[in-house]
Order: sequence, then structure tokens, then C-alpha cells
Amino acid sequence: MRKFLIGIAYICIYTTPIQIGFVAWIIWIITSTDYTLLSLSTNQFLTENLLILKEFVFEYLWPLKPIYQFFWQFPAIIMMTIKAIISTWLGLWLLPIARKMN
Repeated sequence: MRKFLIGIAYICIYTTPIQIGFVAWIIWIITSTDYTLLSLSTNQFLTENLLILKEFVFEYLWPLKPIYQFFWQFPAIIMMTIKAIISTWLGLWLLPIARKMN
């Protein structure tokens, strides 16, 4: 259990630069197109830029489709920023706890 939690903590921490890259990509799209901070939804971002990922999620994780559709209606910049903050915080919080476990 200890190694599993340490692995999860490191995954949360190591994916932070990728998430920051997505936030920068979204900011670039917002500044270079007619979208505003609140008009570019996550669904639009995925449809226009990462259609393969969206199709993969809908095809193989179809039982969770209503959950994804609910969260993907929100603005992409807000959702990605919140996800990056929570993921990094979770990793930094979980790592010392997992290291202290016997």
C-alpha cells in the first residue's frame, strides 16, 4: 500500500508541468481567437484540438459519459487550473504521509 500511495503522489506531482502546458495552450487559444475566458468550454477545446482523446474517453469509458459531459461544459481555463492545483496539492500532501507509513 505504501508503494502504491507513493506512486500516486509522484504521478500527481510529475503531471503538473503537463497540466501547466495545457493551461498555457488554452491561454494561447483564447488570446489568438475570438474565444473569451468563459466562452471556451472544455468540450470545445477537446473537439477542436484533441478529438482523438475525446473519442477515446467516450468509446472506452462510456459508463462515465454523463459525468464527463457535465464537467466538460465548464470553461476550459477554469477547469484545467483547478485540476492542476488540486492534483499538485494532492501529490504534495500524500507524499509525506505515504513515506511515514510502515
